[in-house]
Amino acid sequence: MELIINDKPLAPYEQGRLRELEEIIRDNFLAYVAVGEALLEIRESRLYRTEDGRTWEGYCRELWDMSHQRADQLIAAKAVVENLTTIVVKGDGTPDWELLPANESQARELARLEPEEQVRVWRDLIDFKQSTADAAQPFRLTAKTVKAAVRELKGESITKSTRAAKDHIRKQSKSEDRKSERFVVAIGVLMTQIELEKDANWRHTSREAVFNSLCAVAQAVGECGEETIKAKRVLWRGNNTDKLLAAGIKIFRLSASQKSIEQLESADEWLVYGEYETTEQGLAAFDDLMLDPLNIQA
Repeated sequence: MELIINDKPLAPYEQGRLRELEEIIRDNFLAYVAVGEALLEIRESRLYRTEDGRTWEGYCRELWDMSHQRADQLIAAKAVVENLTTIVVKGDGTPDWELLPANESQARELARLEPEEQVRVWRDLIDFKQSTADAAQPFRLTAKTVKAAVRELKGESITKSTRAAKDHIRKQSKSEDRKSERFVVAIGVLMTQIELEKDANWRHTSREAVFNSLCAVAQAVGECGEETIKAKRVLWRGNNTDKLLAAGIKIFRLSASQKSIEQLESADEWLVYGEYETTEQGLAAFDDLMLDPLNIQA
């Protein structure tokens, strides 16, 4: 758990030093572009060759202790950045490095797309990041969020789920739990879409909207009544008080006058449990209630 300490603001000289250090970090993060560019020239010009027939694979392994696949990834990441410089430029026409992928991991995810698709995904991500800059919880652009956006565009997970669903149909064809191929494929697509929404931090479809839609499906099947749906919604929403009530815990409190005891019926409804003539009677009755481990004090 991170400890948050309220400290004094940065002094002007500290702010200047912070900018200098962040510039050093940024330059080194973007070093992967220069590395990729150098590796590309070595590979394309075959500068790795030797008289004894050294290959590109051998060069990467012997000199840099990495696979040629890893070197190719760095080259691909460099190509992504070059492609994106066409849409993230300053007023003077030079690339705005602060709006380009901050590290090779982000660029690597975009490398799976065609150049025009890279531009489309990155523009959407940057626009959304800027639109939430002043929000209480601004959007964080990470390799994970880039990967989710790429998956959403490619839809490759949906294809994979469809294939897996068909395999499942063939294996379970004799099961009493019958499922048509169309049904299993549809469920696979639905679950994949939910995963995509989750990976996108529920940016396109809210978490509650997904949950309510699943409740509607359960009701349509007829196996879940309104009370069951209500109980599951209570647990899903994460309200701790409702979770206690759903688990059978009873919550009591003394009234302001301390001559009556109230019991919590729902998240915002208290009912009178007992009334007493004196404060002492109310306190004694309340102490007796607290002896039951399933009873707690509000």
